[in-house]
Amino acid sequence: MRFTAVFAILAYGGHLAMAAPASQSTTLHDTGSAISLPTLKKRDAFACYGSTNTSVSDCQHVIDSIQIGTQQNFSLYSNICAVWSEGTCKVRFCAQPYVTRPVNRTATWLATYIASPLLDDCVSKGQMGVLGDHPNINSHAGTYRLWVY
Repeated sequence: MRFTAVFAILAYGGHLAMAAPASQSTTLHDTGSAISLPTLKKRDAFACYGSTNTSVSDCQHVIDSIQIGTQQNFSLYSNICAVWSEGTCKVRFCAQPYVTRPVNRTATWLATYIASPLLDDCVSKGQMGVLGDHPNINSHAGTYRLWVY
């Protein structure tokens, strides 16, 4: 007897797409002893890495398009990403591969964290940025990653 596996991906909203997380080598951004980003929760971490020619104004357009649906919620299941692109700016919000429950975030949450720290501290200085809810950004630990590149 031969078994066949069928996989289905259900996505609500027009912006969801499937993407594999990139394996990037990053260095954690050291904020020093004074926390300059009071909106980050203690468990959250972000890193700026590499170089990019991403336009801050293009990223602002992405933020604006996300904020159009301020009441919208995003529920991402394991290894699923929501992807936005405008000009030179690409934003990817992904659930980590081994999460057992959906990762739920609002459009307001996404817009806030894209703007600061990723846009302010990374893209505006010519670097790509990644935010996650675990200090080891390179691992599969935590529940999500948010990239701006």
